[in-house]
Amino acid sequence: MAVIVDVNCIPNVFSRKSLNHQEFKPVKDWIIKGKGLMVYGGSKYMGELKKLHAYLPIIRMLKDVGKVYVGDSASIDALQEKIEALREDNDFDDPHLPAIVIATKCRVICSEDTRSIKHVQDGKYYPRGVRTPVYYTSSGNSNLLSDNYVDKSLKPLLKLNKSKSEIVEKLLK
Repeated sequence: MAVIVDVNCIPNVFSRKSLNHQEFKPVKDWIIKGKGLMVYGGSKYMGELKKLHAYLPIIRMLKDVGKVYVGDSASIDALQEKIEALREDNDFDDPHLPAIVIATKCRVICSEDTRSIKHVQDGKYYPRGVRTPVYYTSSGNSNLLSDNYVDKSLKPLLKLNKSKSEIVEKLLK
């Protein structure tokens, strides 16, 4: 599974000390021990990510071992502008998420922000042929950790060998 981990959820996924880690641990395990792939991109996401200094080494390591795909920022930023122009509700403050979905064809978003789901899943933001994303919001959504939600452009998804996955695990807080 390829998954967009919303910045608000990175501590839950990658920190054992997070109060909600158990709910998001399956995402971490799928990325580090399974065939999962973290997807992100765009200026807004990158700006938010840079504020999470403690997690940058983890994400850098995942990128180095091929477990992160970064979408084209220029494309994502342009799509975000189009989505913002269509936005009718100022409560929708995550127009970068549908932009990432469209640009990367990643269909799963991992997030705690359930307020944004109705906006991000609104079909008006997606061109014909692009399916709206599904949300992983708790361990009850573990069924989404599957290749069924991965576009062929992101395949084949590969597992890390045991030594690399152990190196990444040691970086986790």
